[in-house]
Amino acid sequence: MRYLYITLIALACLGFALPGRAADALTGEMASLNFLLGAPWSCTSSVPEIHGMAAHTDRMSVTFDVAPNNVLHDHVAGANYMGDDYYGYSTRMTNFWTTNADSHGMHGFATSSDGKTFSGSSSMGPMTANVTTTYTRTGPNATTMHQVLSGDGLQAAIDSRCTR
Repeated sequence: MRYLYITLIALACLGFALPGRAADALTGEMASLNFLLGAPWSCTSSVPEIHGMAAHTDRMSVTFDVAPNNVLHDHVAGANYMGDDYYGYSTRMTNFWTTNADSHGMHGFATSSDGKTFSGSSSMGPMTANVTTTYTRTGPNATTMHQVLSGDGLQAAIDSRCTR
């Protein structure tokens, strides 16, 4: 589950590239996420008790770059977590998407009609959770993420703030 909340921190950020090669900036539907590119972001996440893991605060660094095909990539790194996320826009499906994987063996996929609120699922082995993540740009160098995970009759909310 940590994978998905970290992944969606990255969703506060999306990207673009030319066909077959990376570009310096995102274009089209993804252009609004260019503010994420550049210097690394410092993020703090309040994580509740989840599946026996005690409630705690995670501090991570997030870097963003542009991947081929107008896709935003982020790399999240902290003392107890590492993950990668990709964000894009599908003209065929007319929606935003994100996919991710992390050092805990979690992976997920989510979609969004507005590029701000994503809904999907995250899996680790036989465990699957529904995830809804909302990203809000709160300033030129600040963004927040509110993520709700639910599954097996349980629900947890994770709140993150990123600045640079």
